[in-house]
Amino acid sequence: MKQAEAVLTEGAEMAAAAGQPATRARIHVLLADLHNLQDQGNAETLTECGAATAVLEDEGDLEGLAEAWILTGRLRFWLGDSSASQQALERAMAYARQAGSHRAWANAAFWLAMTLMTLPVPADAAIARTEQLLRAVSGDPWAEAGLLKPLAVLYAFVGRFADAKEASARASAVYGRSGAEFDYAMSVVVAGEIELIAGNPAAAERLLREACEALRALDDRGFLGSAVATLAEAVYQQGRLDEAQAMTEEAETLAGADDIDTQTAWRATRAKVLAQRGQPLAAQQLAAEAEALVSPTSWAVIKAGMLMDKAEVNRLAGAPGQAAASLRAALEIYQDRHASALVQRAKTALASLTSQPGTKPA
Repeated sequence: MKQAEAVLTEGAEMAAAAGQPATRARIHVLLADLHNLQDQGNAETLTECGAATAVLEDEGDLEGLAEAWILTGRLRFWLGDSSASQQALERAMAYARQAGSHRAWANAAFWLAMTLMTLPVPADAAIARTEQLLRAVSGDPWAEAGLLKPLAVLYAFVGRFADAKEASARASAVYGRSGAEFDYAMSVVVAGEIELIAGNPAAAERLLREACEALRALDDRGFLGSAVATLAEAVYQQGRLDEAQAMTEEAETLAGADDIDTQTAWRATRAKVLAQRGQPLAAQQLAAEAEALVSPTSWAVIKAGMLMDKAEVNRLAGAPGQAAASLRAALEIYQDRHASALVQRAKTALASLTSQPGTKPA
């Protein structure tokens, strides 16, 4: 990355000396992305990208604008603003279409599908839009594979597990044939997430361990943190508390300060571990921290998942009324987003809880 930064910086200086502001701005978009990969905060990177975007607007560089708005969409997504992310990525796709850049259009489509995976709209609408994007890149195996990953998770949300596994397998096959080790590892993470949604934590663990080993071999940190946090949940669901605790500690060391997803996930799982070990106050405090992190975002499915985790903590802490309130709130979100598999999970947890003495019925 240091070498890449040196080459790009030299290129920006040459573009400035040659009086090519659009080329210099394109390079600054790449530099902003690189700085973000080197742990620069998302908000700071957004400012850096915005300055380059203004120049590209002035110069009328359509392909450069497509790239700039893709980065903006990604950053907005990571900051938890799905609406702003969607708007930026739709804008990127429009610029890419005008510029005749299939590569930029497909990249924007991928990140749009990733945004839809957090369910800013009902799951059936998210699936329909992602399938539409998939049809638009038909014949481009790499672009198809990218879209199949979020589509697989969306299928799982509505209980279409056979379709989810088929989509995930198709993506993995493309990456496996091409030798794209990072993308293959991320497709295995998706397969593990599908098994978790389906209620198969042992199968999820096998897949997530494979993915984590691959990401460690590639010396990745950012995406490894998320994968390890998900693996911790799979291990927790099998009752291996010591292992789950250790994995949350690893995820904590890997998570960036503004990696909201990972920061929320490791706290949620560790809170449940602490509750299982008879430390209710510490567990509830950690669950509250996780909820505070995800609450400002528009990630409906992650918010609901956090409410499910909070309910488990409160149940174990001997506060069934609070647990029931969290489960009802999660159920409302899942129903609003038409996520039938997740709806059933929330209903099952609520029915189990409210059947216990001292808990008000739903």
